[in-house]
Amino acid sequence: MHKVAVTMSDLDRLRDLAGITSEADTGDDVERTVAGHVDNEKDMIMKQLYQMGAQCVELYKLMATTPDNSDYPHWWQGKVIKASDYLDQATEYLTNELQAPEEPQE
Repeated sequence: MHKVAVTMSDLDRLRDLAGITSEADTGDDVERTVAGHVDNEKDMIMKQLYQMGAQCVELYKLMATTPDNSDYPHWWQGKVIKASDYLDQATEYLTNELQAPEEPQE
């Protein structure tokens, strides 16, 4: 059996990802507990974007090794175009959300 060393910083990171705090962390008298599954959506999306970026670089390098007159199947070209379109739409959405003026509070 392989043993893995776990440090306090590892435990702190996992606790932060789960959204678990203690009175000592907050200085408050209230302790937040978590029941069930908690997502750290930002972290998950950022990891996915990093992986996508790495795959783009890999694909770009592979494309550079093919002859200039290469012919690619239409279904394959469509996947690259669709991925680009989806990424453009996601970027446009988040850009617009971040630049939108605050809605007045009633």
